[in-house]
Amino acid sequence: MGVRVGVVAVAVVLAVAGCSGGDAPPPSALPSDSAPPQSSSPPSNPPSTAATTPTPTAPPLPATATQDTPAGAASFARYWLSVLDYATTSSDTDSLLALGRCTSCIALAKSVEVLYASGGRAEGGRITVVDSSVARHVPGKAALVRVHYDQARSREIPPKGPPKTTPAQKGLGFAFALARREGGWTVAKLQTVETN
Repeated sequence: MGVRVGVVAVAVVLAVAGCSGGDAPPPSALPSDSAPPQSSSPPSNPPSTAATTPTPTAPPLPATATQDTPAGAASFARYWLSVLDYATTSSDTDSLLALGRCTSCIALAKSVEVLYASGGRAEGGRITVVDSSVARHVPGKAALVRVHYDQARSREIPPKGPPKTTPAQKGLGFAFALARREGGWTVAKLQTVETN
């Protein structure tokens, strides 16, 4: 959540209370007293050495995450966190909002949109799910799921000024109120929770 969850956690609290590239290696040069080898064949085009950063893609929805079972609800909540992670590194909030338009979901998406619209970006902050539990499941209707996770160090890089670094954090959590919709789940309500 790169804005990763650590960077947008403030927005979540208020609402409810990686892509780092390195420099390309320097090209090797012949010593000044050496001449390039002569060849009778025409010179070939050397392969490009320019570093390219792959465009992130939204994680695929696991088949389990659509099931109307406790395991399906837990899988969906875990999947939501992976999409939040993706949204913060790509600025693609549509994928996140497609999973639910609760008040906190919209607040998270807006914080990502504002950062990227201003020319900023987020790096790091990889989310690692520790565990999930289903407090309640009502077939065909709803489920209550808690997900605990850790988050790596993250940086919010504004267009101007110094980056804001959030240290690695452990013991974070969300409580999801999920509602059934045709063929799957949607986030009806999202809240941060204490996990310690």
